[in-house]
Amino acid sequence: MIRNVKFSNFYSFKEEQEINFLTNRKKSYSYSNSETKDGQQVTKVAGFIGGNASGKTNVMRLFGFLNYFICDNNRGPLLNAGYKTFFSNNDDSKFNVEFEINGDLYFYNLILNNNRIVEEKLLEKKNVKHAQVKEVFVRKGNVAEYLHEDYFKGTPDDFLGPIRDDVSLIAFAHGKYKIEIINKIFDFFSKIYVNINEFGLLNTPVHNVKSIEVYLNDNSLKEQMEDFVRRFDMGLDGFRFKKDISSNNEANYSIAGIHKTEKENSKDLDFIYESQGTRTLLFILAPIFSALKNNGIVILDEIETGLHPEAVKKIVDFFIDENEKGKAQLIFSSHSLDFMKKFDMQQIFLTSKNNEGSSVEYRLDTVAGIRTDENFLTKYMSGAYGSFPNIKV
Repeated sequence: MIRNVKFSNFYSFKEEQEINFLTNRKKSYSYSNSETKDGQQVTKVAGFIGGNASGKTNVMRLFGFLNYFICDNNRGPLLNAGYKTFFSNNDDSKFNVEFEINGDLYFYNLILNNNRIVEEKLLEKKNVKHAQVKEVFVRKGNVAEYLHEDYFKGTPDDFLGPIRDDVSLIAFAHGKYKIEIINKIFDFFSKIYVNINEFGLLNTPVHNVKSIEVYLNDNSLKEQMEDFVRRFDMGLDGFRFKKDISSNNEANYSIAGIHKTEKENSKDLDFIYESQGTRTLLFILAPIFSALKNNGIVILDEIETGLHPEAVKKIVDFFIDENEKGKAQLIFSSHSLDFMKKFDMQQIFLTSKNNEGSSVEYRLDTVAGIRTDENFLTKYMSGAYGSFPNIKV
């Protein structure tokens, strides 16, 4: 589970921001007791709110970027490292991620400049008595300055070779060697499921190949999704997925919705004619069910896109209930604010712009004078917490 993230100079965020998912003394099963036995609890759900262009989407991009950067060793010329600095400045961008896997604690630190790695570092603290934080590797530019001998034993001295300075050591090593700790970290970040990339929201089949492949490769998950969709009173009974391989070995996908008509006959409807809400539901359920099954992390920008507010509420409630004994995390942004009635103030995050045009992010419990018994939604709508749009029309 992700415990804490610090980042700076990333899209609309210039100064360092901290997203803290840790708290303590919570009895709700929407939190998980940390397996590190440090008395902390990690939230399983987090909702980001704020006005348009306040930075919510860029927070979602942050998690998608981490997934992309750490798990992809094939940088395309269009996306390069897959991020933008604050108004395309030439300053360093910094990322620090604290996360836990099976009770062990990890710290991944990354500094980038102009899409090139200045420094990349991984540290570990084992879940044993008197354990100390130790460096697993330290890499600067395209040189590995330090590799812990216990983890990299048996690898050739030049195993990195001419590693590209825009490719993560984790992605590179995972693709070439069987190194236990590298595979463990790669697996963790590969389970970050996102619905957004550099160019915005992904809501078409061509941008949702991963979701479609999930349904094609896991029939039980497809049936689970279809059963869920039937409960939404949309007239849908299921979906048909088809994958064709072209003569030049490219995969082409097609989707059709199965609609029940009178006398129990069914009709197929090409996916392009389905509502935006139907498309959203189909594509976000794949990562949600996958995360619940694999204790992954779901990142959803504008979770309500095309959906009725009641549908959003049911989806969030479903995730919390199904995840009672699990360790999956759901992190989303939304303008549909009813979730604020259910979340506590350590699970609600706000974004806004300061006087310099830079985004800022803060957790609701850091607002001065806030009380646990407040109606968070009403107070937010009154402007008491900031982050409320000042629209002068």
